[in-house]
Amino acid sequence: MILKRFLRRHRGALLAAVVLSAMSAVSTMGLLSHINRLAANGLPALGARPLATGIAWLLALLASNGASQFILARLGASLVAQLRVDLSNRFIDLDYETLATTKHSIVGSLIEDVASIAPLVLVAPLLAYNILLATLYAGYLASVSLPLLGILLAFLGSTLLVSLTLERYLRTRFDRLRNASDTVFEYFRYLSDGKKEMTLNASRATYVADELLGPAIQRARALSVQVNTGLGVNEAWSSAVVYGSVFVIVYLGYALLALPQATVVSFVIGALFLSGPVAFIVSAARQVGVGTASLRHLQRVGLDLAGETAGRVPDAETEPLDTWACIRLDQVAYRYPGETEPRVALGPVSLEIRRGEMVFIVGGNGSGKSTLLLVLSSLLTPHAGRVTIDGVPLDGNVRRYRERFTGVFGDFFLFPHVIDATGRRVSDDRIAQWLTALGLGTHVQVNHGELSKLALSTGQRKRLALLQCYAEDREIFFFDEWAADQDTHFRDHFYRTLLPALKTRGKTIIAISHDDRYFHVADRVVKLDGGKIVEDVRQAELT
Repeated sequence: MILKRFLRRHRGALLAAVVLSAMSAVSTMGLLSHINRLAANGLPALGARPLATGIAWLLALLASNGASQFILARLGASLVAQLRVDLSNRFIDLDYETLATTKHSIVGSLIEDVASIAPLVLVAPLLAYNILLATLYAGYLASVSLPLLGILLAFLGSTLLVSLTLERYLRTRFDRLRNASDTVFEYFRYLSDGKKEMTLNASRATYVADELLGPAIQRARALSVQVNTGLGVNEAWSSAVVYGSVFVIVYLGYALLALPQATVVSFVIGALFLSGPVAFIVSAARQVGVGTASLRHLQRVGLDLAGETAGRVPDAETEPLDTWACIRLDQVAYRYPGETEPRVALGPVSLEIRRGEMVFIVGGNGSGKSTLLLVLSSLLTPHAGRVTIDGVPLDGNVRRYRERFTGVFGDFFLFPHVIDATGRRVSDDRIAQWLTALGLGTHVQVNHGELSKLALSTGQRKRLALLQCYAEDREIFFFDEWAADQDTHFRDHFYRTLLPALKTRGKTIIAISHDDRYFHVADRVVKLDGGKIVEDVRQAELT
């Protein structure tokens, strides 16, 4: 997992932090011994020497602690950066289908889980320091009085038992709290994405605030109270046990064991010093609980960090795709996950797309048009049937197959940087030519491959998305209701000029359309109804 990789990569710095922590523990122990000698024996004749020794131990403690904290701060920043890079890569490598159903959870992970996982690494050297310090204190206390140490360990054993029991109880609540936070993130998305609708409909805004967001926040609050109360009770219990044990030690040391005052005082001072490391070890359960809950959440949403990212490793070579002639769907069926009814969104369908064809896909809302487009482009994996290219299944060639496609989805996202198929920015002159051809030359400028303005009408934004397709210049262009938001003139220009120009260049075109007066432009019109193909009409039959 990522934490192991991080520990290996930064083992030198971690080792230095542990060594400095050990030096800090030894300095603390030396200071404790010096204080106890002064308390038991008083000042010697030369009063300046004990003061200098005490200051030396204090300076050693300050230097080792300060250096350790500096290293831990750098490690923390490095871990947060690495987590963000690795999670971003996982996000990029994630299947579209997984992302489509858990988008708000995954976005929340990039924000919340990174901050929760990072302390897991930072707490490790501090735990090592406090465990070492507690061990040194225990050794010192054993040299003072073994019977009193036995009493103290009995009290601390009860603290450990309660802590382990509480950790088991809180584990599920940590997970519930993380899931509740996901729900809050989802409703926060409503506030941004649905702002226009809520502004027009105050009742909708009230419903989101009072019926959705408010209860979700209160649910997260209630779980947070449970978790933090449990952790707080654990810390309060451990603190009370330590101080209670000191009281019992003083009482039994005099009343039962008849120990001299110097022994009891030395032991009490040591026991009070021991309370610090014990309190830290108990409080670390909070960071460990939150961090491990975040790790489990990442696994649930598909951002498992157990292995190396591999999304951009080339697929195994099989038959070359550069000279493909036919893409075929054989009895393909797809059903969206999470639906309560076992409704098939697409299929079974069988369809051929030949290279250089212009195919229009038509049908009513919910007929499966967009799903067919997603399956064709391999963004969705069929539950039944298979997709082949020239008779070869896509099993080992999905990445290269996807690289044949470019297009505009119905819910497209517009990037400001215009890049070609290799990831390089296109020249400003070329982009300016496209902007002029698409009627946007007076609205949008370009500077070093970056568009100056994206806040345009839906139709104009679709033209910018088409511009990006031109830049990628792939073999297969697809359009999901691209012309629906264009004015009459540009809709006509799209069907009569832009699409034929692409076909002339040898591009394969798959367009979802409702514009029946332009169906004659296509080589074929494929009609869907209820997720199945009900018509497949060729050009000769259209004219």
